[in-house]
Amino acid sequence: MSVLLRMNSFKHSFSPTELKIFHYIESNPEKATHMTAKQLAQAASVSAPSIVRFSQKMGYASLTDFKIQLSTELQSTKTVPTTYADVQPNESFHSIKQKIATNAQISLNETVGILQEETFLQAIELIKQAPAILTFGVGASALTAQDIVHKWSRIGQFVFNERDIHLFIPQLINAPANSVVWLISNSGKTPELLYLAEIAKKKQLPILTLTQLGANPLHESATIGMQTARPMEAENRSAATNSILSQFLTVDILFYLYISQNHQYIKQILESKKIMEDFKQQ
Repeated sequence: MSVLLRMNSFKHSFSPTELKIFHYIESNPEKATHMTAKQLAQAASVSAPSIVRFSQKMGYASLTDFKIQLSTELQSTKTVPTTYADVQPNESFHSIKQKIATNAQISLNETVGILQEETFLQAIELIKQAPAILTFGVGASALTAQDIVHKWSRIGQFVFNERDIHLFIPQLINAPANSVVWLISNSGKTPELLYLAEIAKKKQLPILTLTQLGANPLHESATIGMQTARPMEAENRSAATNSILSQFLTVDILFYLYISQNHQYIKQILESKKIMEDFKQQ
């Protein structure tokens, strides 16, 4: 994942000290790759331990790892887009088309860069042992919950989804043991999702979450937590365009990894597809 984009996506949650570090590295990326923690600290007017903590907050094992990744990124000759662009008033069709496509490409590339195989394999084990999946999301994340229903129901898995939390809670309370509660929230702070996570914990049901990268209450409550990149949505957006694309991508990868490890499901998918084709021909 792009180091500079990762820092940029976190900047709204930075402390004053972290903002100093961010602004210095953003303005002097080449120079920063050759500096020690002490030198970076002096240049950014912070302490050396703050530099180390900053690199770890960005998801790197050490400052050295952070600098290596940043150096590799800067030396890359790939001509891929690295900056999100907002749509402006009275913008042309061609310009809007290119910006939206570019933003989508960045979001998907960033998400692919942070997905970890171990997390996906753990999620698969949860789902394999589950008699049912109960999935819930609010707003745009509700579309991801519906996508989960469409995919896993095609292989015979019982999946329950309901947009009305008042109807969802009774199903959650009465769910069979080991049922997976799959909660989707880009921010990881949606009150309804946090409340459902509390109920699931009391019922001792495993919780699978899908949130954006970084610490958030929902992710911290998860048995297994999957995370997408932190896309920079336009201020005047009409929908969570980039985050929903990242969520769809993550669910797709998990689903196809799931069926690739369980070949019997491929036959079920083909059978359901044939039945739907027969229906369309009537």
